[in-house]
Amino acid sequence: MKKHLIGAIVLVAAFAFASCDNKKEKEENKDEKTTTTEVKDEKVVLPNRLLIIVDPQIDFTTGSLATVKGPAAMDYLAKALNDGAWKNYSWIIVTQDAHPTNHCSFVEQGGVFPPHCVQGTEGMNVYPSLQAELNKLTANGNNQQIHFMQKGDLADKEEFSIFQNERSGAKLRAVIEEREHFEGIDICGIATDYCVYETAKDLIAFYPAKQVRIVTNCLAAVDDNDTKLADLMKENGIEGIEF
Repeated sequence: MKKHLIGAIVLVAAFAFASCDNKKEKEENKDEKTTTTEVKDEKVVLPNRLLIIVDPQIDFTTGSLATVKGPAAMDYLAKALNDGAWKNYSWIIVTQDAHPTNHCSFVEQGGVFPPHCVQGTEGMNVYPSLQAELNKLTANGNNQQIHFMQKGDLADKEEFSIFQNERSGAKLRAVIEEREHFEGIDICGIATDYCVYETAKDLIAFYPAKQVRIVTNCLAAVDDNDTKLADLMKENGIEGIEF
């Protein structure tokens, strides 16, 4: 009888010990799940900065008006965004030429360029690797503003800068003014000696040049010897940065 009583006491003690371990394990698992959920729901606080990506389109990289360094520059920009450069910006604006088939800049209409970035064609689309990264940012849940704006959509008007388009220019200026001029605006894209230069020049006509930066390793030029953008930067104190 005594042996049976001792055995029963040992069995009860073992059961109680196991129950404590199970309870402790469940509490630890609960804490772990809570921590995981908190990390998943965490939002990145984005600075009040704007990035303007000028005309990163297929026709300016691998298409009818391709720049030599265009593909490499846009691949690098895509990689930089993937590596975290996007965290520097609450807003990203992507500009695009959107020409009608009879645009005045085309050789057939007396212009100097071959047909490019025609509305509804593949050449008007954003360079694929960059578009893929922009799609990921749109889906990342951090409330980042990413917008595509078109220019050059009138047959009889050349618009190198987004600010030269009446509709898109007014919208972008309103964004800049409503956001209290942002903390700063950075510019990159294609082509250094045309649309990037004109965009920067038009921007500093109403926005402080000291708050503008050019992302120099995410540019591609038609003519690498052209110095218009470099001269504009030097004359107005515009800083050059790299991703």
